[in-house]
Amino acid sequence: MSAVKGGSLVTDMEVDEIFDCAFVSVSKKIASLNLKRNVNRDLNGEDSYTGSVYTKGKFNSLVVCEISSDVYEHIIYVMNSGEPASDDEKLLYINEYINIVCGFALSNISNKIGGSSKLTVPVFLKKGETIREKDRKSKHIVLYYETDIGVLRVTVYY
Repeated sequence: MSAVKGGSLVTDMEVDEIFDCAFVSVSKKIASLNLKRNVNRDLNGEDSYTGSVYTKGKFNSLVVCEISSDVYEHIIYVMNSGEPASDDEKLLYINEYINIVCGFALSNISNKIGGSSKLTVPVFLKKGETIREKDRKSKHIVLYYETDIGVLRVTVYY
């Protein structure tokens, strides 16, 4: 079990299922992306982008999304109605993607535990940057997905 501020509880399995459902369903709907869950592996050797967002309130967490370059570009392309996007627009679209997916998951967790939480603004790391060790909590789940064009790895620290 995972303790949540205020005394309500949500199990590790519930956190896994809620985030899994959010990434699969929302990615299909807004990015025409079919995510197939697979065995977890690192993306160390792949060209990828890493973004993160915090949830604060009754459910506190750090969500880290590692997105292979081809998946990153695909999400932006579809969300921008098949039009090329500038670098600034790319950041806006990928942040919006993370906001929508994580907001969907957080809403479901909030409904389950009977409280509210909010998302911070997503942040994408520059090449070579990593998530600070103090931000990684002892409990976490990892969701690893493969697509026809690349991979997506999500780690939720809570």
